[in-house]
Amino acid sequence: MNLKLYSLLLLCLPASAQFRYTPEKPQIGQTVSFTYTPQGTPLATDSTIEGRYVRYGAPTVMHLSRPTTVTLVRQGADFVGELYMPKKDVAGTMLLFRNSRQPKRADLNKNLLYVIPLTDVAGKLVPHATGGQASVFTRSNFLYESGSRPDLNQVVALYEQELKEYPDLRPTYWSDHLAALVRQKKVGYGPKVKAGIESYLASRPTPTAAELTAAAQLYESMGDFAKANLQRERMKKLDPAGSLAQKDRAAAVRSQTDWTRRKALYQAFVTEFPGSSYLPLLAVGMTDGYFKNNDITGLVTFVDQQPATHIDVLMLNTMAFQLADEKRSLPEAGKLVNKAMSVLKTQPKPGNVSGNWEEEKQIRQRLLMNTLARTLEQQGNYAEAYTAYQAFMNPDDVDNSDPRVNERYYLCALRTNHGTDAQPMAEAAVQVGKATPRLKTALRDWYAKQPGQDDSKANVYVTELEAELRAEQRDELRQILINEPAPAFSLTDLQGRTISSSALKGKVVVVDFWATWCGPCIASFPAMQQAQSRFQSDPNVRFLFVNTREGGPVQRVHNFMAKNTYPFVVPLDAQQRMANAYKVQGIPTKVVIDGKGRVRYRAIGYNGNPETTVNELTLVVEMLKEEK
Repeated sequence: MNLKLYSLLLLCLPASAQFRYTPEKPQIGQTVSFTYTPQGTPLATDSTIEGRYVRYGAPTVMHLSRPTTVTLVRQGADFVGELYMPKKDVAGTMLLFRNSRQPKRADLNKNLLYVIPLTDVAGKLVPHATGGQASVFTRSNFLYESGSRPDLNQVVALYEQELKEYPDLRPTYWSDHLAALVRQKKVGYGPKVKAGIESYLASRPTPTAAELTAAAQLYESMGDFAKANLQRERMKKLDPAGSLAQKDRAAAVRSQTDWTRRKALYQAFVTEFPGSSYLPLLAVGMTDGYFKNNDITGLVTFVDQQPATHIDVLMLNTMAFQLADEKRSLPEAGKLVNKAMSVLKTQPKPGNVSGNWEEEKQIRQRLLMNTLARTLEQQGNYAEAYTAYQAFMNPDDVDNSDPRVNERYYLCALRTNHGTDAQPMAEAAVQVGKATPRLKTALRDWYAKQPGQDDSKANVYVTELEAELRAEQRDELRQILINEPAPAFSLTDLQGRTISSSALKGKVVVVDFWATWCGPCIASFPAMQQAQSRFQSDPNVRFLFVNTREGGPVQRVHNFMAKNTYPFVVPLDAQQRMANAYKVQGIPTKVVIDGKGRVRYRAIGYNGNPETTVNELTLVVEMLKEEK
C-alpha cells in the first residue's frame, strides 16, 4: 500500500491507544462518545485535562469554525466525553487535549490532531471528511493556539486524497491544494503549480472572478507578478465595474491614514457602490476608526445609521466594555451596548459563524450583559447592574468563568445587600481557582460579619474552600520541581550591602533576575511584590531581585527603583556571573532555592497573570519550607 495513503487511513481509524470513539463510523446527526487515554502522551501525569475541538467541512465554511471546549469526565486512567455531529456543513471533528490550567501543555497527536470523520449510510467517508482536515490546518488557527504548526506534507496528502476520492470537488480544493504545494516548497514545485493553474483555468470555459483572483494570488506567492497581473486584467474585462474595481476602491479606503480623508473616501464609496459586498467590512473598519480616533460621539451616530448586517456586535461590545472599564464616555458606552443588544435580537446568522446560531447568540448576549452590568456599575447604578449580572452569571459553569467578572458580580451583590444570594457563586469560584484576591477578601470579610462568626472563623472558612484546589496545585507543582546544587554567590546591592549565599544559608530564597529595559520583568513586579508581602514577617524566606544584563550605567537601576519605590533588595550582577551560574537563558527568570542550598524551581518569562504568579510562588515556598 502507498505509504501516504496508509498514513491517511490511519487518521480515519476509530480506535488508537490514546483515542477511541463510538459509533466507529459516525454519521451526521449522531452523538459520538469518545475515550481519551493520556498514558504515553505529554499529558500522562496531568489531572486537569480538557478537550478542545473544531467541527470542519468544506473550505467555504472553515472560517466559521470556532474552537470549543468539550466537557471530559475522568474514569480511572481515562477521560470520556461526547460530541454531537450537526446535520449541516459538517464533515467531521478534530480535537486536541490540554492541561486546562497550562494550555500550552497539550497533546496534539503529533500535530495530526485527533479526528472523528463522518461517513454516509454506506460507511464511506463523506465529501470533505479528508480535505476538511487540511482546511483546519490551513484555514483556522486551531493548531497555532497551542503553539504548533501543521505538517505541510500531511496537508498536501490530505488534499490529494480528497481529490482522489471525490474528483468533482476539484473546483472547491484546487487553489488550496496548489497553495499548500507552494508552502511545502518541494523541489520543482514552481512548474508543477503553474501547470496546475493553467490546467484548471483551461478546464473552465468562463473562469469566475474568484477563480481568477485565486490564480493571481498563487502566481504572486511564487513571485510571478506578470502572470498575476494578467489574471487581474482578465477580471477587469470580465466585469469592468465589478468586484475588482470595488476591491481596489475599498483597499484605498482602508489604507488611508488621514481620518478626515478616510471618512470622505468611505462616503464616496457608499454613494457609488451602495450594494457592494465590501460595504459590511468597510463599515466595521470605519467603526473601528471612529473608536481609535476617540470620536465616541461620532461613533454612536455612525453605528446608529448602519443596518444590522454592517454591525459587528462583538466589536461594539469590546469598545463599550473598554469605555466602561476605563470609566469614560459612560453614557455613550451604554448606547453602544444597547445598540448591540438590539441588533443581536434580529440579526441573521453572520457569515463568520459556523455553529448553532441560537447558541452563539446566547453566548454573545451574555457578553453584552456583562458589559451592560459593568457600564451600569461604573455609573453607580448598582441595583440595575446586579440585575444584569444575575441575567448571565451561571453558577453551574464556574470552571469557565472569568475571575474578574466573578469579583465584580460579588462586589455588586454586596453593595445591593445580596451577599447571601451570591455566596454560592463566590464559594464555587474560590474552590475552582476562579476568584481574585479581592473577591476572596470580600467573601472573608462578609462571612466574618455574619451572626456567630468572626475574623478567625472567616479565615478558616476561606482556607477550607481552597483546600482541595491547593492540594491539586501542589501535586502539579511537585512534578515540575527540580533539584540542582545552588551555586554560591556574593553580590553588592544598591545600598552597598553584601548579599551572599552563605549569609542566607537555611533560608528559602526567591531570586528574580531582571533588567530595567525588560518589559515582562517590570510587568511582573506588582505580582512579585504581592508574593514578597505574603512572607514579609517570615525570617526564613528572602526575596532577591537580581539586576542582570542591564547593559547600561548602574544609575539607571538606582533611578528606576527610586521612581517606583518597590520594597525590593536589588543585588547587582553587572558581569552576569550569577545569571550564568544559575542557567538564566532569558529574563525575567524566577529561581527558588531551598533551605538546603538546592535550586528547586526555575521559571522563565511572565504569563501576564499576577494571581497565577503569586499563587505558584507562594505554594513553592510553602512546600519547600515544609521539607525542612
